[in-house]
Amino acid sequence: MASVNPRIGQRVARKPGVKAAIRARANRIAAKARANLGEHRAEGDSRIEVTRGRTDVVVSLVDVAALSIEYGRDAYTSRNGQRVGPMQGLYVITRAAREG
Repeated sequence: MASVNPRIGQRVARKPGVKAAIRARANRIAAKARANLGEHRAEGDSRIEVTRGRTDVVVSLVDVAALSIEYGRDAYTSRNGQRVGPMQGLYVITRAAREG
C-alpha cells in the first residue's frame, strides 16, 4: 500500500526554487497593488508591505482604515455627529492578486 509523507508540503515549500517563485509572485502582486493604490491616494499613510516568512510571503495593505479601503464601508455617523457617506472598496490587493 502506498503512503504519503505527511511533511511533504513543508519539504516542497522549502525548496529554493519554490521559495524564489513564491517571492517573485509576491513582488509582482506588491508592485501592482502599489500602482493600484497610487491611482487613488491623494493623502494619507497607506502603503503596501511585503512580509517574508520561512515558507510564505504576505502582501498587505497597511493603514488604520485598511479594511475600509480594500472592501468599502457603509454610511455612518461619526463621533462628532457628522454623517459620513458610503465608500465603495478599491480592492487594491484583490485586483493585484488576480492580475499578478
